[in-house]
Amino acid sequence: MRRYWSRRQQGECKEITGRRKKKQGRPSHSIWCKLRMLHRKLIRNLAQIRLQLSRLTARVQALQEQVNERQGGPSSSVTALLTGKLNTRLTVETTAGSVFGTLIAIGEDFVQIAEPNGSIAIIPMRSFLSIS
Repeated sequence: MRRYWSRRQQGECKEITGRRKKKQGRPSHSIWCKLRMLHRKLIRNLAQIRLQLSRLTARVQALQEQVNERQGGPSSSVTALLTGKLNTRLTVETTAGSVFGTLIAIGEDFVQIAEPNGSIAIIPMRSFLSIS
C-alpha cells in the first residue's frame, strides 16, 4: 500500500492500492525465428563478400594486364635495338656501373657481353640505364 498526497483536497491523505503495470517487453522470439534472422544476415553478408570479391578480381586482372604490358614493352624494344648491334662493341650503363665489350648474345631478358679481358658479362635488361 502506498500513500500519496492529494493536492486537490487539503489535509487529506489518499491511499492507493493496486498492482503496478507490467512493462511491455519485446516478445521473445522462437528458435526458428532467430534462425531465419541469422540466415538472412548470412545471405546478406555473403552477397556483400561476393561483390567485394568480384571487384577485387577485376582490379587484379587490370593490374596483371599492366604488368604484362610493362614486361613486354621495354624489353622487346631494347631487344630490337640490340639485334642490329650484335657482334659490335658497345658500352652499357647499368645500375651497378658501366660494362664495355662486344655484344655476343641476346636473350629474352638478358644480354651477354664479352669484355676485353676475356670474361663474359651477363646483364639483365631491367638493369639497363643506357646503351652507347
